[in-house]
Amino acid sequence: ALIEENWKGHRPTYLKVFTKTLLELGHQVIAFCPKPLELTEWIAFNCPNYQEQFQVFECQTPEPSSFGINGIRTALNAVKRWYYAKASIQYASSKIGKVPDLVFFPWLDSCLAPYLLHHIVDKIFPYPWSGLYVQPRHLRLKQKFWSINRGPLKPHAPLKSSNCPAIGVLDEGIAKQLQSKINGKTVITFPDFTDESAPDLNWSIVKQIQAKAKRKKIIGLLGIQSQRKGVLTLLEVAQQMVKQDYVFVFAGQLSKQSYTYQEQARLQTLLDRKLPNCFFYFERIPDEAKFNALVSTCHILFAAYNNFPHSSNILTKAAVCEKPVIVSSKFCMAERVRQFKLGLTINEGDVLQCIYTIGRLCSQLDNYNQQVQPDFDGYRRLHSTDQIPEKLQSILTSI
Repeated sequence: ALIEENWKGHRPTYLKVFTKTLLELGHQVIAFCPKPLELTEWIAFNCPNYQEQFQVFECQTPEPSSFGINGIRTALNAVKRWYYAKASIQYASSKIGKVPDLVFFPWLDSCLAPYLLHHIVDKIFPYPWSGLYVQPRHLRLKQKFWSINRGPLKPHAPLKSSNCPAIGVLDEGIAKQLQSKINGKTVITFPDFTDESAPDLNWSIVKQIQAKAKRKKIIGLLGIQSQRKGVLTLLEVAQQMVKQDYVFVFAGQLSKQSYTYQEQARLQTLLDRKLPNCFFYFERIPDEAKFNALVSTCHILFAAYNNFPHSSNILTKAAVCEKPVIVSSKFCMAERVRQFKLGLTINEGDVLQCIYTIGRLCSQLDNYNQQVQPDFDGYRRLHSTDQIPEKLQSILTSI
């Protein structure tokens, strides 16, 4: 069984690809998601020969807790998800007469929380389970109250459950550390794959960007426009480079709630200046073909995120389209950019360094492959969906 209660960001893609892979490996799959019809139609189109092995039921995010203390509220929400997952499986089992051999959570993070001990999960959820732990933040960043919040109080504590035989992660840099903290259980590094749909270059937004840029270099910040994506940094860069031959593209839904009041005021001030070298599309990018068209249209991708220690599949998209990236100089993304020569790193929020780095990368663009010798192809292969069958099979073998 596969359970995904959130239909935002990359999460539908994860569920679809994992479902398809398990079907093609010959397994029967029961999926639970907010949009069962969309998943059914996708499976019918992408693996029509396996529809008899597939059933889907609707599930939604449980009503969140209103408890006043943040850490405990997070734990209560995770407990609700475990109860909801059990109830969903019991309902499906009563309808189809089958009990899953393994329950896999494509985005396990929502079911993990500080203060949630594995004994509690064992009492609630009786099925063998595993999942993809996408953002184990505490293994990359020093946490507040570290001396109190240690050992069984860490977010990974539920992974010690006897019902959890193995776990998947995206960040290869924390795999061994996590394994040592969960009694030596198998930790499998999954590819941070992406939807490689052909770019929709006829999309009107892409046409508008091309018309605005003409022969200028295009720097893109794509996806949800939240504070952590470094929007303010790139806007400051654009303001200082307004007389140079660049166009800065900000495309994706604007998440104002992610900014402090002071940051919102600064953001609004910069937006009110209507910088002539900026193109704004503050809407959700409709589908992956249009997202890929934006990637394809840019010359450089800006991904110097704030306080973001995790993997990001913008690197995979960049490698697929062979576009150099600018990332922050720490953590997972920086390690990969250096290893595969995918671009350059800057200090987080450093406007002057970013200006210099844009100029340096653009001066190399014409001969980038010869001069820098980036391993776009190696990165693309490592994070391809072709890697997923082996990874999922490793988890199934561990049951």
